[in-house]
Amino acid sequence: MKKKRLVEARRARKVLSMVDKRLGDWVAAGKYKLNYSSIDDILKELDVTSDELSYFCATRYGKSFLTWRKELRIEEAKRMLLDYPGLPAYKVGQALGIADKSDFRHQFKSATGMTPSEWRKNYLKKNLR
Repeated sequence: MKKKRLVEARRARKVLSMVDKRLGDWVAAGKYKLNYSSIDDILKELDVTSDELSYFCATRYGKSFLTWRKELRIEEAKRMLLDYPGLPAYKVGQALGIADKSDFRHQFKSATGMTPSEWRKNYLKKNLR
């Protein structure tokens, strides 16, 4: 019984390491910004199973993959809103693979409590003082 648990623990560490590497490469390549048709397309791109990705995200981040990806996109949106103050907010959403401007606005507001334009205005106002 002990040996079986040891083998399972080794396998789990191996899976975590493999998914970590593939997901890290995926993020570094900016592929989290792409608008995939479905989660299955992402799984194929990463060459992992749904269970492996779910296990990794739950273990590493304490959340689902889709929640983690959404947060990653929102953080990138914040950077872009500040780096490109003249760029319309909906264009930021498009650059992050969220083509529908109302969907981007909803996701951003859900995560930050403000629309992208409100967040940009508020942040720039605070940092100009």
